[in-house]
Amino acid sequence: MKNLKNYIPIIVGCLIIFGLIAFSFIYTYFIKDTLKPPPTFLYNDEGKMIGTYGYPPSLDFLLGVDRYGRDVFWMVIDGAKYTIAIALVVGLMRVLFGVLFGSFYGFVNKKIGFVIEPIFNAFRFVPAVIILLPFFRLLDSGYSHSKEQTIFLQLLLLIIIAIPILMNTIGEEVRAYLKNDFIISSKIIGANTIWLQRKHVFPFLRTRLLLLFVQQTIQTLFLLTQLGVFKLFIGGLMILHLDLGVDRPMSKANEWSAMIGSNFFELSIDPWVIIGPSVAFIITIFAFNLIKLGIEKMINKPSASKRSDKDDLEDKFPELKDFEFVNKEKREHSTKKEGSYVLT
Repeated sequence: MKNLKNYIPIIVGCLIIFGLIAFSFIYTYFIKDTLKPPPTFLYNDEGKMIGTYGYPPSLDFLLGVDRYGRDVFWMVIDGAKYTIAIALVVGLMRVLFGVLFGSFYGFVNKKIGFVIEPIFNAFRFVPAVIILLPFFRLLDSGYSHSKEQTIFLQLLLLIIIAIPILMNTIGEEVRAYLKNDFIISSKIIGANTIWLQRKHVFPFLRTRLLLLFVQQTIQTLFLLTQLGVFKLFIGGLMILHLDLGVDRPMSKANEWSAMIGSNFFELSIDPWVIIGPSVAFIITIFAFNLIKLGIEKMINKPSASKRSDKDDLEDKFPELKDFEFVNKEKREHSTKKEGSYVLT
């Protein structure tokens, strides 16, 4: 039961994430075609029209209806698979490339590292969205790319932007790890860089891979929200037209950051249009934070188990102190018996 408690945050977080993804696919393939669109006009019991798009949240429309007649709740459900999938893919690729390059960077000569490190540190102080802004604008400016090519290039940018920071962070950890005595001993007897990476560095980093993956997934979700505010959407744009002549850029998929960015100026008019995807982001990030908490407990678990083993030993032999022997009395007797041949 004690071990199960350590896994509860991971189990709850995974259930939330997989539940959102599964519900999204079920909606797309089984529910979507069976739902009727929201009515254009609302009438009271007397038959008098009392409203039109958009509708505030109610029992019929949990998160309201936007001015285009779309149910916000089902838009959020439909976009869950796209948003979470983007975050998972980007987080995974960031970790793979970051660990690969960072493990080699840890072996780089200090003189070379002294030149490269300021460049990497620059990425810590400049917001990623500012660096990505011109590149995303360039992709949206009319270059002849297919939808698949555009998505690939956008995801590639999201991956590359985090590699320098990850590479520097992992490189510093590897550099500190290489100062251990057993690593130095391996070098003395002739171990080369490839052998050290395969036998020591990669096993050392393996315990951190899952934690890094969850952290990068959370950071990707935050970055998506920032891109959405600048109306930079994954997968290209489509333009929706209002009767009033107002054009609205919108992602071709119901991706959450696009829902926030395209409706950001309506925060004071129809706030429920933004509240829906915002709550979805909060729930998803909360779920990933639960997983992160559980993984951190698992990483710290060996030290806790060692302490418990020590406590158990002290319970069995309460009279023992550190560095004492179980057969202390027998050893003292043999020492006295040997007389002058043994120094006591």
